[in-house]
Amino acid sequence: MRDNGYSTCYVVNFWLGDRRRTTENVKNDKLYLLKKQIEILQTVKHNLDKIVLNFNVEAEHYKDLPEIFELTPKSIQGSDVEINIRENYGISYGAWSDAFDKYKTSFDYYIFTEDDYFFIEDNWDEYLVSKHNSYDNCGYLCMFLREPHIWNNYRKIAGSSVGIASAKTLMKIFMKDGKLPSLGKSDTKNDVYKDGHDIQNKFGFSFIEAGLNIYDVRDEYKIMFSKGEPPGFKSRIDVWTFFNWNEKFLSVSAEYFNDSYSYYDCFDLEFQLGYNPTTNKEAIYCYDNKKKYYEENKNEIKWLRREYPKNI
Repeated sequence: MRDNGYSTCYVVNFWLGDRRRTTENVKNDKLYLLKKQIEILQTVKHNLDKIVLNFNVEAEHYKDLPEIFELTPKSIQGSDVEINIRENYGISYGAWSDAFDKYKTSFDYYIFTEDDYFFIEDNWDEYLVSKHNSYDNCGYLCMFLREPHIWNNYRKIAGSSVGIASAKTLMKIFMKDGKLPSLGKSDTKNDVYKDGHDIQNKFGFSFIEAGLNIYDVRDEYKIMFSKGEPPGFKSRIDVWTFFNWNEKFLSVSAEYFNDSYSYYDCFDLEFQLGYNPTTNKEAIYCYDNKKKYYEENKNEIKWLRREYPKNI
C-alpha cells in the first residue's frame, strides 16, 4: 500500500496476433504497444501499487517472450511490475479474471485495460479511485457507459470496458461462478469477437445484477475510443470521441499517437451534455421488460424514464 491509504492493481492485457483494426506503428512493430505502455507509465504520474502486464499467447508468439522480458522494467515509478504469460483463451476478460483470481483482496482496487488504450492525465489512478468512491453504489467506473438497447440485449453495460472496480465488488461477482464473466477454453462457439462482444455485455451487466450501477467520466474528461465508421458514414473514421465539452482526454487509444487521425464526435442521446444516466432499478426494468432507454415515434424521441413505474 502506498501513502494514499489504499492499494491499486493495474492489469493490462496484450495480444501479439492479428487485429481487426490497428495502426501502422503496430503493423511495423508487434511490440510497439508494450513499448508505448511502458513509456506512458514511466512519464505520466501515478501511484499504483502493482502493474500486471498480461500476454495472451499462442505458439508462434513464444519467440517474442525473451524481448518482452528484456524490455520490461521490474519497477515503474515505485510500482512493482509483473509479466504474466497465459494461453490465449477468454480474450481480455479471461486475463482479467485470472489476475483477480491470483490476488483477490490483496489490493483494494483493480483497474483493467487493454494494450491499445492509455491513461494520459497525471494522477489518473487517484482520479479513478476518487470518482469511483464519489458514488455510494458504484460497481464499475468505465470510460463511457452504454444504456439498455436492442443491440446489447437491453443490458446497461460498460461501452469501453477499460475501468475500475473495488476488490470487494469483484469478489462478490467472482464468487457467483468462480470467475469474473469470461470465456473458458471450450466456450468459444462462434467468431472470437462475436463471443467476446457478448462477454463484454455480461461483464458490464454483472455489476447491475449485483445491485450496483455503472458510471463513467463524462463530468470531468473526454474520451477517445478506437472504432470505425458509423452506419452510412462515407468518410474513413479512426476513432470516436465522447464528452467533448471537456477540455482534456483521460483515456486515449493508440491512434492518439499517430501524426494524424480522423474522428467521429458521437452525439447519441446517452452522450449528450446534461443526460442523466439510468439508475440500477431503471436498468433492471429495461432488461426485464426488453425496453431500450428511450422511446420514439414519428414525431419525437423521449427518455423512457418518463414511462418507468413510479415505484422504481
